[in-house]
Amino acid sequence: MPWYWILIIISAVFGPFEAMHALNKARRRREEALRKQGMERPENQPVQITSYIWDLDGTLLDSYGAIVSSLAELAGEYHMQDSYGEIMKTVKQGSVTQYVRRLSEKCGTEYRILFNRYHELSHARTDTITLIPGAAETLRALKEQGAEHFVYTHRGKTSVPLLERLGLKDFFTEIVTSEFRFQAKPSGEGVEYLTDKYGLAKENTAYVGDRTIDVYCAKDAGVKAILYLPEDSCVTPTGREDRIIRRLEELAMTGKTEEKGRETT
Repeated sequence: MPWYWILIIISAVFGPFEAMHALNKARRRREEALRKQGMERPENQPVQITSYIWDLDGTLLDSYGAIVSSLAELAGEYHMQDSYGEIMKTVKQGSVTQYVRRLSEKCGTEYRILFNRYHELSHARTDTITLIPGAAETLRALKEQGAEHFVYTHRGKTSVPLLERLGLKDFFTEIVTSEFRFQAKPSGEGVEYLTDKYGLAKENTAYVGDRTIDVYCAKDAGVKAILYLPEDSCVTPTGREDRIIRRLEELAMTGKTEEKGRETT
């Protein structure tokens, strides 16, 4: 039976979203069966990404202003005068955890005390967080092309309320946050949880993030790595990216992973 008849029948019974979800799962099972039989894709045929797992901060959420301002206020409370630029560089090239640990070493205050205070300060700034340009449009366009979306983020309990406020929550099949207690990036444990749970074909799945730890996380999980690298980013590519994009909308223009390390502008 042709695929479009299958889609029509499922849509009539369950609705269009469930139909597309079922069709995607059927396609993944078929591709997995072909791989097991040793039937490889022709060398010149691009890999189609059917599942996107998204980082939040700096990728879909324009939140670094809130994050860095909170860390700067935290440092000031302990008489440390790190500049906004210095903090941003540490966070982008490393992580919030890395900055707080450095601050703990400098001021002699226990890391957990500092981190809890950071959460208090950052939660108070949650309402200042907005979307990265093109985020909603890209998610919508890729979903219309048949892709499925997930989130894996180090952000905690503010993740779902933020996505609800910004109108993105319904794009995602599942949102995995720090509350799941997976090993932190660059471990790919959180990504592998999603690929295993939903039977996602790893060669057709991409993790999209804005930092090098996101690239390493993707590679640790065995999925494609897409690095969002806007023009003003201080991040240096690792060389292991499957694709580098300057704008999120580039993903919806092709929906495909380009040659490893190729940069589109």
